[in-house]
Amino acid sequence: MEPIRLYLGLGDTLSVDRHAGGPGCGACSLLARNRDDAFPDFAGRDLTSRNPDLSFQPLARDGATTRGVLEEQVFRLPNDLGGRTVVTFTAGSNDLLLTLQLRGTLLDEDGEALVGRLRSTVASIHTRFNDPLVLLATLVDPTDGVGDLLAPGQPLNRGLDVLGRVNDQIRQIAAESEGTELVDLHAAFLGHGSHAADPANPHHHPDDPTPWLGDLVAPNGRGADAIRRLWWQGLVEAGWVEG
Repeated sequence: MEPIRLYLGLGDTLSVDRHAGGPGCGACSLLARNRDDAFPDFAGRDLTSRNPDLSFQPLARDGATTRGVLEEQVFRLPNDLGGRTVVTFTAGSNDLLLTLQLRGTLLDEDGEALVGRLRSTVASIHTRFNDPLVLLATLVDPTDGVGDLLAPGQPLNRGLDVLGRVNDQIRQIAAESEGTELVDLHAAFLGHGSHAADPANPHHHPDDPTPWLGDLVAPNGRGADAIRRLWWQGLVEAGWVEG
């Protein structure tokens, strides 16, 4: 199997170290190099262990929006090193959060503009690199399907509808773009948000009622580990690594 030469971590709060416990603890960092002391079951299952000459460039930024990814992070993409390139990509949640905080509601056009920038970013990656695999993530719902993002017990009328439409479009981008693998963070995180401990929530996990988000869409250490495991699963399913 041809080695993976380059790993690029693009995106937002879901990808960075800060909220997960510090340097080396975020999802991108764990995918690049596992912390064997904290996650012994994943020893040897990271990109550096499998590809000792790997170049890892974490470009994701806390609070980044899709516009920031497209206009800033894509601008800083390095040259193709030859061989294979892995790109993890999380973006969109901050766009919706900022709109909700400013306007108090979401419109279909908000989601459409967001999806357009996601599609442009994926296209730019495939243009820049000869043999990339983009792991494209859906947006998480930090309310576990309740929708009460801004105030507990007060669901937003439009929030979940727009989120659902955006995620449907993200799934379509992955299906239509060769070399792009969907990573469904939305499905995985349901039941691990702000209502994780509520047994009445339809997404409640009685065997694991733990929150994976520390603050809105910022993953804690458990959440970062979960994201990394989903990315690794995507690499396995794409045939880029062995399980």
